[in-house]
This record gives sequence, structure tokens and C-alpha cells, in this order.
Amino acid sequence: MNAQARPSGLTDQAEQLYRHVLRSEPSELAVHADQLGWTLRACERAVKSLEKKALVRRTPDGLVRAEDPRASVGRLLAAEEALLDERRQELLALRESLESFEFDYRRGLQLSGPRLPPWEQVGASEAPPVVEQLYRTSEGPVVQVVVQVGSGPGQAERIQRHWDDVAASGRALRTIFPMSVLVQPEWQAFAARRAAAGEQQRYLADDALRVEFGVFGRAGVLIAEGQAPEADFLVLRPPVVVSAFLDLFEELWRRAEPLLTKDASQEDVKVLELLSMGFKDEAIARQMGLGLRTVRRRVAHLMDEHGVETRFQLGLAVARRGLVG
Repeated sequence: MNAQARPSGLTDQAEQLYRHVLRSEPSELAVHADQLGWTLRACERAVKSLEKKALVRRTPDGLVRAEDPRASVGRLLAAEEALLDERRQELLALRESLESFEFDYRRGLQLSGPRLPPWEQVGASEAPPVVEQLYRTSEGPVVQVVVQVGSGPGQAERIQRHWDDVAASGRALRTIFPMSVLVQPEWQAFAARRAAAGEQQRYLADDALRVEFGVFGRAGVLIAEGQAPEADFLVLRPPVVVSAFLDLFEELWRRAEPLLTKDASQEDVKVLELLSMGFKDEAIARQMGLGLRTVRRRVAHLMDEHGVETRFQLGLAVARRGLVG
């Protein structure tokens, strides 16, 4: 016999009585008890359970009558679904609170746990786990100035895997590379892979980059003490020092050159050329076969990429960099 669904909360005995009443003509409870071979007390317990769920009722003359199960079980089902929806909402609210709970937990660790030193020196071999810890315990953007691409903790396999996870999470990543990266195929491919993962990049002349450092949110700064592969690193945590390095990075970022990607360069240069000729967004959209919103998003992206606030400033910036004729 195939298993059949049971109305929520019914005992085996209550279900058996309910099915018996459904299949029988209205009768007194004693008749049902006799037909089932039960005691009257057992039958009374079962019928009270059914009455509580409004599956059966007793008429004034003592007959036990079943309601239409489509209506009675339907009401029971609707009530159970309402409880389930309420529980889902509670779980959703709990899930949405998880991030704030995690923030409070970290804050508690900072207040109650051992105080971190304002600065510490770490050897080259100790740097990768320190970088991983800075990624894990910080929030907000991670910015970096690279002097030598082929050295430093960022080349460790564990850090590269962790960087991929951070990029996939959508966390903001910005890096300034030396121009020499663009003429070295191996490192050009390295930078291109990171750009494809969502990292924003700019480039400065090699001699303009004197110090290699990374800033992890507001948690701390990792700075190389020299350019030799075996050079030690300093971790700096005072908020005023972190702010100073963030200001330094923003100044270098302002002076650095953005690089158009191969995929975007042709369309972006075409947009810039049409803008320089005085075309309006609508005309550019028709000329290039793009949607108006797409054109406006592309122009906004170019303005952000070149660090300008107006289209006039964008025209000056691209002309200075020789991107359009």
C-alpha cells in the first residue's frame, strides 16, 4: 500500500478515526468505537484531537460528522503554510543580521583580545601569512603600489589563491604598476589576468615608484623595507599612518595613467573621437549602434578612469595622453 500524507499533528489513532468517519455515515461516537474495536475513552481522545483541528464536529444530537476535507484540510494546510512563511521570514532576518553579528564579534575581539602592536617587522618568509591575515581581518578597499612585480609576498601561491577569492567576492582592488610591466610579456599577462578579475589599474614611470606598499582597508599598511627579494617588511597599524598612506596612494593614482584594455579600446576610442567632434550621446548611440544608456555608462566609466569630473576635462585628459587625434 502506498504511504499517504497525514494531516499535520495527528496521531496514528486520530488519523485512523478520521478516515473511518470520512467513509461512514454520521453516527454516535460509541458506534464508531464499536466498529473500530476501541474503547470509548480511546475514541473520545481521538475525536477531541480531530475537533481541535476542525476536521470533524459533533452535532447537537451526538453524531460525529466529518467536514469536507477539501475545506477542512485546506484550512489546516493554509495555517501550516502561514507558519512556514513566518519561519522563513525569521530565518531570512537572521541571515541578514549575520553580517552585523560578525562585525560586532570582530569589534569585541579587538576590545577584549590582545592589543596588536602599532608596528611590527616581519621577514620575507613570514610575509605571506601576514598578508593573508590582513586580507581576512580588514574590510573595505585594498590598494597597492607595486615596484617590482616578480618579488614580494604577492607571488606566493597561497596569496594568489586568496587574492582570487577576494576579487571574486567583489571587494574593491586598485593597484599602481610600473610602466615596465607593459613591455614584459609575462608580467603584462599577470596584470591583464588581474584586470579581468575586476582590479582597477594605473601605471606610472618606474622611477616615480620608490616605495612598495599595500593598504588593507583601515586595518594596516604593509611596506617593503627595500627592493631586494630578501628584504623585510613593516606592518603599520596606527590610523594616522594608514590615512597618510591612503593619501599618498590617491596622489600617485591621480598622477598615474589608466590603460584601456584590448577589448574596450576600439569602442572607447571611438566614443572619445565622437565626443571630441561635438557629437551628443544620442548621436553617438546611433553612429555606433549602441543603446543610449550604454553610451552614457561608457562615458561615465571613461571619466572615472581618467579621474575627471566633466566631459571638458575628459577631452583635455585624452588629448594630453594622445588617445585621440
